[in-house]
Amino acid sequence: MSTIELGEMPTAGDDRPAPAGSARFDRRLVRQIALVVAALLCAVTLTGAEVPRAHGLRPLWSVATSEAQGTALSRDSLFVYRTADSVTTIVAHDLRTGAIRWQRTLNGAIGYIQPADDAGMLLIPTEGRLVELPSANDGTAFQAEVHGATVAVSIATGEELWRTDGEPYTVSHDTALMTQFSPGAALRRIRLIRLSDRSTIWSRDTAGVRNYLSLPMNDRPDKVVTATDVGEIKIYAYASGALLSEARIPWVTPRPDEGFFNDLTGTSEILVVNRSQANTFDMSVYRTDTMAELWRAPHTDGYAFACGAALCVNGGQGVVAYDMNTGAQLWRLADAANAWPLNAERVAVGEGADDGAMRLVDAGTGRVVGEPASGTLAWNETQEGTALVLRPTESPAGRTAVTRWDLRTGRQWLLGSIAPVAGPPCSVRTGILACNRGDSYEVIAVG
Repeated sequence: MSTIELGEMPTAGDDRPAPAGSARFDRRLVRQIALVVAALLCAVTLTGAEVPRAHGLRPLWSVATSEAQGTALSRDSLFVYRTADSVTTIVAHDLRTGAIRWQRTLNGAIGYIQPADDAGMLLIPTEGRLVELPSANDGTAFQAEVHGATVAVSIATGEELWRTDGEPYTVSHDTALMTQFSPGAALRRIRLIRLSDRSTIWSRDTAGVRNYLSLPMNDRPDKVVTATDVGEIKIYAYASGALLSEARIPWVTPRPDEGFFNDLTGTSEILVVNRSQANTFDMSVYRTDTMAELWRAPHTDGYAFACGAALCVNGGQGVVAYDMNTGAQLWRLADAANAWPLNAERVAVGEGADDGAMRLVDAGTGRVVGEPASGTLAWNETQEGTALVLRPTESPAGRTAVTRWDLRTGRQWLLGSIAPVAGPPCSVRTGILACNRGDSYEVIAVG
């Protein structure tokens, strides 16, 4: 395994390629000898795990990130960026070898980088500014950062491809939904662009809009929802911008610090509006094509998400699955503290403790599948057949065990261990576990 030091970054005048994040994962380097020893010892201490597969984990490379502002991860590259003296430098590394593919500089600080793999580019928000937004009607405020422009650069070469107004909200295949803000940070316009040439597919002014979101169908956004502070809802087709439905619905006057707010979520077919008034909760489900109310449920003090063909709500009553169209309760796990979907057939439910037990649940029936797994899940945007679970080891202490979890059967087997992980742990790409350790970023091959 090699260690790559960033060393001195070029100045603003030098953006030539150098010789060979979700961005939310950074930590330390793995030593190969310690990995083998720890894997054997962990096999004894992790209950329910099988004997590790040969060469289950193989450290590939790491890079120092102690002075970096952030990282971003694409399918085959890691991007490390830092800002110094009003200049941001981005370094692109080959994900499997760590070789530097290119590096370039941009004037000023940047926002969160979004890789658009299908389009072969990085979307980099620039022209950021801090604004104060009211959190309630009592004069308090909080700071937020919005960006006035976006720069697109090639993932392969770092070459600048184009610039445009606004910042990306949703990126999908060869399109991006851009948001543009007023000087006071109110949403002023939403605009769908084609990434290949930054051309505008459609644009809508959004005066008075305070809430907005994209609703998915399968692996891509299908509809865009906007809501004003008085509950005026409009739903647009994502691809064309056509207005599909609109209505004025019951709405809570937002006072977030007092527990008064509206939470929006849903799917292509339904819009879920959960209204909170301090300790009182009320959820309504609407058809997106007509905005007709389908059903309503009280005491929904949690978040709603699609779990297979059902709508799951995670809150004070545990995890409850409802029929999306009728509101009939399909199943309930009263002792679950949190839950999240893994794929169309499976939901993970947890007990709420850090590194606590997780159960694999059939989304259609609520039936528990296999034995519980202890730890936290590595982030994977396309979790289908298996997931990786990370858990602190007991003997030897101070490392993190990595277990593969079969999402069909619930079967588990230990792959080995890596250096300790804290916080949002690691991200998964095909055959790769990428871990952000704060002062370094480590890439590990997973067999």
